[in-house]
Amino acid sequence: MLDLLITDGEVVSPDGTDRLDVAIKDGRVVALASPGTLDRDAERTIDARGRYVIPGGIDAHVHFSLELNETMKAQSSAAGSRAAAYGGTTTFIDFAYQAGGQSLLEAIRLKRERLAAERPNVDYALHSFLTGPFPFEVIEELKDAIAEGVMSFKMFTTFSGASASGSIFTDDGRIWGVMEELAGRGGIAQVHCEDDCIIDFHVRRLYRQGRGQGTNIHLARPNLAEEAAVRRMLLLSRRSGCPLYVVHVSTREAVDAIAAAHGDGQPVYGEILHNYLVFTSEAYARPRGLTYHNYPPLKGEEDRQALWKAVATGRGGDTVASDDYTIPLAAKLSGSMVDNVPGGHNGVETRLMTLFSEGVATGKIGITTLVAVACTNPARLFGLYPRKGIIAPGSDADIVLIDPRVEKTIALDDLHSDCDYSIWEGHRFRGVPAMTIVRGQVLVENGKWVGATGIGQFVPGKAQGAWR
Repeated sequence: MLDLLITDGEVVSPDGTDRLDVAIKDGRVVALASPGTLDRDAERTIDARGRYVIPGGIDAHVHFSLELNETMKAQSSAAGSRAAAYGGTTTFIDFAYQAGGQSLLEAIRLKRERLAAERPNVDYALHSFLTGPFPFEVIEELKDAIAEGVMSFKMFTTFSGASASGSIFTDDGRIWGVMEELAGRGGIAQVHCEDDCIIDFHVRRLYRQGRGQGTNIHLARPNLAEEAAVRRMLLLSRRSGCPLYVVHVSTREAVDAIAAAHGDGQPVYGEILHNYLVFTSEAYARPRGLTYHNYPPLKGEEDRQALWKAVATGRGGDTVASDDYTIPLAAKLSGSMVDNVPGGHNGVETRLMTLFSEGVATGKIGITTLVAVACTNPARLFGLYPRKGIIAPGSDADIVLIDPRVEKTIALDDLHSDCDYSIWEGHRFRGVPAMTIVRGQVLVENGKWVGATGIGQFVPGKAQGAWR
């Protein structure tokens, strides 16, 4: 007997949609068939008529239980994964934070232990942060980290001083060393691309002009800073042969550079945040406008339109993530100048809703593109596919039902992160997830938690044999 049978829904993959029944047993998809053709009983049958049936969302960029300093303390993975499930995300990818001379493998072990102790509500994988002037021993540990299922490593070309994010800058030499080591091992380098020297100049000039207020953060970290760093990292990636994933791309110049390099055959990929698809730097002038800020800052309307184009075409916008770093409102507003504004976006719950409401419902993208950038592409890039990111026989039964007819204006109480504010409060969404299933277990149904808690499992990323 089947555990679940989902009938008569529009099952979506990046390649198309089909009206199908989905059979689930022991946490896996066991069959797909035309409606009514599966001659098998089930413990529960779910009528999905009129709904999209999509793979569970994969948020490839979150920060749970990360404490950068006394102010920047993110929500726990228990709270963050609860919000993720309500928003249709069934797997999150967090970061193991390697600091200074710390062993990379030790950082991964500690992060895994903390996540396991917090008992997340959905499945999870790991990237790693590599921060500061780390020693050669960290580079030598990369191969062992990959063997343990961590195959993506993030570095920063900015934050060299006493910013709200701390001093986590990594020089180009060490980034080159990491890329050299990863090339051919099936891993991938991630880089936060903003040129620190260009930022330092603009910050100093704004102060000199009497314009150092945090509402000018987009002027302190201009388009040029992102483009310059992206082009440097593209050079290092090409020369080393290492795949490159540029996190939270915010400018049209950057997506154009990534798209051009990818078109030339370079394995480089761009990640876009869903708040960048909705808001621009004009939001900083609103009351409590700095709540809209994360790094890199919001840019202009031309950039926002370019990011949508990148998502729609797959040229420079391969994934859409949240970069969730949820902190209390008092902490969020604790800095008011261009060199101390705290970042952080409490967005893990609103990612799929935004893509559907602002993308699919408006005709900017199709439902297959939503699945590509929010589900399948993250699984492919970070070694989770085909266990995750697809509805197919043998895959984990991570499934989300979306009713395109449902509309809802979000109040703060409707959201489930451990937070006392949201930039999404008052936003009207269409296509709110109606059901979230993790490995065959129904967790959320019609806005209510109906399943078990703390069921999340670590999913190791597999090194890639080839990159497209």
